Amino acid sequence: MSFEPGPANSQPFSAGIHLQPQLDVIEWLPPAAAERLRLLRQRAADAHRLIPEFETVREASTRKIEAANELKRLTDHPQDFGFNLKPDDPRVKTAIMHLEKMTADLKRLTELREVRTAAWHAASAALAACESWLRDGKPHGTTLEEVETEPPKLNKGEDVLSGIERFRRSVRELRADLHRIASAPFPSSYAKAQMRAQVEALARRGAPSVSRLVELDGPVDFQTQTLTSEVHAERRSLAFTETADALALVAWLHRDALIAALDREISTEADDKAALTHEARQKAEAEVHCDLLAVERDECALVWTA
Repeated sequence: MSFEPGPANSQPFSAGIHLQPQLDVIEWLPPAAAERLRLLRQRAADAHRLIPEFETVREASTRKIEAANELKRLTDHPQDFGFNLKPDDPRVKTAIMHLEKMTADLKRLTELREVRTAAWHAASAALAACESWLRDGKPHGTTLEEVETEPPKLNKGEDVLSGIERFRRSVRELRADLHRIASAPFPSSYAKAQMRAQVEALARRGAPSVSRLVELDGPVDFQTQTLTSEVHAERRSLAFTETADALALVAWLHRDALIAALDREISTEADDKAALTHEARQKAEAEVHCDLLAVERDECALVWTA
């Protein structure tokens, strides 16, 4: 039996799958920021390389166990397959010294691994936070620009870490200010104007029509509203019904009394000393956001220094 050679094919084999290279978030950064991200990556990689390998720690643990077993063999009774040597025997003393050395070596490696693993986790956390924000947190449709600012100044007797904590306290205070601004009530005058407009709209909507009564001897037409509800059964569905618009009718019938009653309620509920108008709210928020951006930039500069 023989085989005939197949036709020559100069085209490389293709399975029809086209793999796109994964986008690196560093490509979205301006040159200076991209270099900083490269340095963060290098820092994390260097920190990982400094961690003693697991195999090295395992070998040290094995040597300690072997040293402990050797000491046990020297001091055990012959019925336990030992030599029953006394503690002052030179061989026992040598075995004890060897075990102490192996124990110290293992402890040193274990502690070094823990410390350097913590340092690697810290470096990796900073890197992961930056890359995660670039990948998932950056607002859509925005571009990143380099901003040059003056280096933050430390207070007298303050180190870098204390400065970072000071800026972080300022950030928390500014965010509390934003919450206070967002939670501020609106002035009673604004609330009363809004209420009047709502009641007026309800009154207009609820006005009955007597046209059919006057022109055609028909009924008075009261305004209605369509209600929708969800029916929970074997299969969910929607139900619709039409009913009289009672709230609008009351607003039409007792408009002035309703406005007066709501005026009293607003006056009782309002806190004009703490109130902010829309304009004042926007201005205050803009000022706090400006301060927050400056403080966060100073914080980031000190974090990079650290």
